[in-house]
Amino acid sequence: MEYYVKSVVPIIESNYDKFTTVERNIADFFIQNRKKVDFSSKSISERLFVSEASLSRFAKKCGYRGYREFIYCLLYTSDAADD
Repeated sequence: MEYYVKSVVPIIESNYDKFTTVERNIADFFIQNRKKVDFSSKSISERLFVSEASLSRFAKKCGYRGYREFIYCLLYTSDAADD
């Protein structure tokens, strides 16, 4: 049985109006960035000048259990799109 993973970008876009300014900054990064980079919370938080807790709250607001699950789904759906 295959595990169905919903694409992350449409989820971000559907929640965009509910985001704070910091969360919109994070959302813009994930919507516009299509390159594979180091998606560790430390790396992304330094790159976007936000806290790691902000990344976690952002992921939870998108419906994920946390930032790690969010990134897993992001990478999984981008790999599926590349195939």
